[in-house]
Amino acid sequence: MAQLTLQHVKGNSYFCSGPMSIGVYVHENKAILIDSGGDESCAKDVNKALQAAGYHADAIINTHCHPDHCGGNAYFQKNFPHIKIYATHDEQPFIEDPLLAPRCFCCLAAPFQGLQNKYLAPQKSSTITNPIHPYKDHSITINGIEFNIVTLPGHTPGQIGIITPDNILYCGDALFGESTIEKHPILFYTDIKKTLESFEKIKTLPVDGCVLVHGGIIYNIPTITKQHIAKIMETKDIILDFLRSQPLSIDELTQKIMLKYSIGNNMVAFTLTQTTIRAYLSYLEQEKLVSLIVSEGLLRALII
Repeated sequence: MAQLTLQHVKGNSYFCSGPMSIGVYVHENKAILIDSGGDESCAKDVNKALQAAGYHADAIINTHCHPDHCGGNAYFQKNFPHIKIYATHDEQPFIEDPLLAPRCFCCLAAPFQGLQNKYLAPQKSSTITNPIHPYKDHSITINGIEFNIVTLPGHTPGQIGIITPDNILYCGDALFGESTIEKHPILFYTDIKKTLESFEKIKTLPVDGCVLVHGGIIYNIPTITKQHIAKIMETKDIILDFLRSQPLSIDELTQKIMLKYSIGNNMVAFTLTQTTIRAYLSYLEQEKLVSLIVSEGLLRALII
């Protein structure tokens, strides 16, 4: 990995540049991280960038539990034993237990070996020292500095965004950059209704900029959110078009989506695609556009 550097956004708000944009808020010689990177190697590079700029990690706020956001926790907790780590109550179990996410993908059965990897769960457990509860918009104070917590469910149930005193939003994976949207034709969200609500919420936030973990700093927030809404509607319509021909099982829908977009034939890609399809079917059922029935030993979706 190329050497990471701190990129200034505004005031004391920065992000650590690289394949992912790790949020950083500095005060005196301390750094508060917003997410921690995907693994120990990434965390080491972030730490080097902080030290080169004269800072040391003092706290981490995890926006959500996915390993590319909390996989560096264990490194920082080992090397800075007094570091404070914040996450919401819903995300905490998945950060602390690396087997929980793979189990969820297997309906809580013993997880397949192909799902026990750094793409789906942190490889080392870490302890959330400061759970954020209840799950609502409010402020928290770290080292005398007030941060606004904004609930942004949809990608995961307990995801949050953080607004710094500089009025900069760090939104986790509520939004993705344009290159990520182009690379991944099906965006990973687990609750489509809440995702759309989070998009509308983000559009109204009076912030001066937004840092995307997968996309860096953006300022055209309404435009980006409209692109995301359009993408969600496009995927919804594609699923409905498939179902207009005949009722389909979840596996059949997953297959059609993977073939349509040439999604790679591997366990992780299949699992993430199928999970997203399930989220859309749940949304379409809520909207009374499809019905889910068990027929001939298969759970099928059909147009109402």
